Amino acid sequence: MGNLLRMGHCAPTVMQTVLDASAAEDTWLVKLTAGLPGGIGNTRGECGGLTAPLVVIGLKYGRDEMAGGLPVAVDKGHDLLQRFQAAHGTTQCSAILGDARVPLRCIGVVREAPAMCAQCLAANGGVAVPPAAREAYRELYGHWQERGFHCADAVFAELGGTVAAPPELRDATTAFMGGTLFTGMTCSALTAGVMALGMRLGEVENSHARVLRMIGTMAAGGDAAADELNAFNPVLNLGHKLARWFKREFGSTQCRALTGCDFASATDVCAYIANDGTASCRRIAQRVAARVAELVEERSNSCKTQESLTGGRPALDERDADREEQEGPLREAISETGGSP
Repeated sequence: MGNLLRMGHCAPTVMQTVLDASAAEDTWLVKLTAGLPGGIGNTRGECGGLTAPLVVIGLKYGRDEMAGGLPVAVDKGHDLLQRFQAAHGTTQCSAILGDARVPLRCIGVVREAPAMCAQCLAANGGVAVPPAAREAYRELYGHWQERGFHCADAVFAELGGTVAAPPELRDATTAFMGGTLFTGMTCSALTAGVMALGMRLGEVENSHARVLRMIGTMAAGGDAAADELNAFNPVLNLGHKLARWFKREFGSTQCRALTGCDFASATDVCAYIANDGTASCRRIAQRVAARVAELVEERSNSCKTQESLTGGRPALDERDADREEQEGPLREAISETGGSP
């Protein structure tokens, strides 16, 4: 709960909590998740309480550890999807958040996510993917390996020097293929683009006072996503801008709609391969990377302009103002909800 009160957004909070439990200080992972709140770029897609643990699972198992023709991370990831669905009735931010002005239901999701991730990591063996779907996934994964393609990899490879990618990034993004573990949800090239923005431009929020001000703004019906209210907000907004562009360009942000395929169907996978769907996906990844590079340049130019106007002086920092006085009401509100959805 402490991380949520000083960070204010789901995916970074979950990632930081997992890192705290492992005594790791990989800040780049928190930045990687900076644009994932609100369902990947605030599109109300896959919940940040799900996507951050999928990154952790990828880091743990990578792509070299295989089982039945698929990376172990795929089975572990599907185990997480099933646990998450069972606990919350959905994997989608839109259904969890609903039309609530203040996302109280998200508190329970964020609190439970690290423990759920740990349960998946600790589970012994087990195959979470049904046999028919597994055969289809295996056929597609083998085809992509032959073609040297992975949705997230394709975006980061195109970005090159625009985003400094640590060696662990390849493992971290293992789950983000085929619309998140072949399920046809948010296009994994778009997800990778949002992650790239976080890695390149992300900052980490660490202030109770600022988070309380953000929540107060939210409760009053104001713009809680304004850049100045939370250090994660600028990347969150850029991710949303990327997603809006993506939908205009391609008609949907959803993998299944873009490909016309259910990757759990052997028939659809065969059609995808026969029609060279990989070439289309590669083109989408290239265009996403190009748009990310443009957004990075636009943001950098904007920051330079702001610095010239202020003479390089930082804005007044109110992060610790009246901290205890403001924190009490929020803690009371959270206590009343029981911290659960």
